[in-house]
Amino acid sequence: MLNEILTYLTAKSTKEARAMGHLYESISLIQREKRCHKFWLSHRTHCKNFIIQEMNKVETKNSVLILGSGPLHEIPIIDLASQFDRVDLVDVVHLKTIKNKYAHLKNVFFIEADITELEVEILRTKKIFNKIPSLLLNNHYSLVISANLLSQLPYHLKKYLENKANPKLTELELETFCYQVSADHYKYISQFSCPVLLITDLESHYYGPANDELIEIQKPYINFSLPEAQESWWWNVAPAPELSKEYSLKMKVSAFTLNIHLFNPENPTLI
Repeated sequence: MLNEILTYLTAKSTKEARAMGHLYESISLIQREKRCHKFWLSHRTHCKNFIIQEMNKVETKNSVLILGSGPLHEIPIIDLASQFDRVDLVDVVHLKTIKNKYAHLKNVFFIEADITELEVEILRTKKIFNKIPSLLLNNHYSLVISANLLSQLPYHLKKYLENKANPKLTELELETFCYQVSADHYKYISQFSCPVLLITDLESHYYGPANDELIEIQKPYINFSLPEAQESWWWNVAPAPELSKEYSLKMKVSAFTLNIHLFNPENPTLI
């Protein structure tokens, strides 16, 4: 615990990353992965195998963009670095320990950026703000990967606005905002003129103490249709008592390959 506190106090990050809780979550995620390593291994393996499988289909491997790279638990970084001339890793926080671990990969670049492009404005105004991001759209990547990110984007923003919005927002306003954040990310990645790999959870299943009693199913803020999944699997995210002695959490994760020529990026079909 002391090590986590010291890391938080000494880490370099933007004021938005601290205010929105990203820095704290990045640090705690490292510790959670250590506790849940054996339960997460299957999910991590599925993610890496899917990325490698689709990566091998790309003919020209100039550069690859990974959105939501985080601590690289699910990213086959060594394989990507050996195949592509340049690897850009984008997340709102990159901890020093992760940067140091892969410092020997000279074609790997850590880019700290808010993928939603919303946080500066929301932190300044304390009001709802939506936009379709444009980050790195003109960089002509050979492959783009959105890794376990789509469902997570609205949550820190919602939590911040629940506490700080002025005037106070209704639950409907917050829910509408969250759905728009996810839709805008999908529109954003659909604009890249290269194959785009999307890995995201689509359902959260909460189970009782015996791990066989389904208590509740929750779905993320996704109200647009996705193409048929190429692969799906279960991620044992939080076996009891990780989150609670009363329940455990498993997520249904799906992987998709999007292509700019197969859909209209300006108007994904809404459910």
